[in-house]
Amino acid sequence: MKIEDLFQYTFKALRKKIESEVRKGIDFVLPSMPMVDACRADDFDFFQPFIDAGDLTVDQMHHAAGRYYLGKTKSGQPIFWMIDDMFTPLDAHIGNGWISNLLKQREHLLDYWRVQHCLFGLHLTSSITHHPSSICIVESEASAVVLSELFPESIWMAYTTTGHLTPELFAPLEGQKVIIYPRTDPTQSTFLFFCDLVNQTLRHYDLDLRVDTTLEDHTTEDQKEREVDLVDFLFENSAIIHPE
Repeated sequence: MKIEDLFQYTFKALRKKIESEVRKGIDFVLPSMPMVDACRADDFDFFQPFIDAGDLTVDQMHHAAGRYYLGKTKSGQPIFWMIDDMFTPLDAHIGNGWISNLLKQREHLLDYWRVQHCLFGLHLTSSITHHPSSICIVESEASAVVLSELFPESIWMAYTTTGHLTPELFAPLEGQKVIIYPRTDPTQSTFLFFCDLVNQTLRHYDLDLRVDTTLEDHTTEDQKEREVDLVDFLFENSAIIHPE
């Protein structure tokens, strides 16, 4: 994938912008909100099963896409932007890769850009005027976006991958009630990883943080083998979405 496949900017234009800001002594941050706006989209395949089942509407898909600043590549892949609580885009997850890796292949960007990550959806906390019922964190960005419309009383975020998770990523959530819903697996390795991470985090930050046990307690052996997440589980157990 090339940078030109994602954005309206050519690499020549990006390099010119970088060099101009560096000459002015400005700390250069990539990506930027104009980059985010350049690839905005509001129609996504991962919503379709819920629309077909009558659980969500097209308007809800458009609403969620707008709240999370979702984008699409020219080939139709969703772009999930990591935008922090100061509304700074830090990186973007595209398929199995990151825009930071794509841009760092251009070696002369390495001197200007120190890549950072945050929780997907963290920017939503900037508009909190009261404590929500909870902040809920799942693995998949697509799942967080869908769940935000199924259960709008909570703020939904995604951790995306355990590889970048540290207690520091939870610092912006201090004072909040936070529930993590890890993807299940047959060995409980992900669940146990998060139990340990929660213990580490609570030593440093003041927040009500716990790991939810719903998937560990209620998924079948087959679902554990398939490593389902919360959205998979709810869709396969539709009575939970529409309780009697």
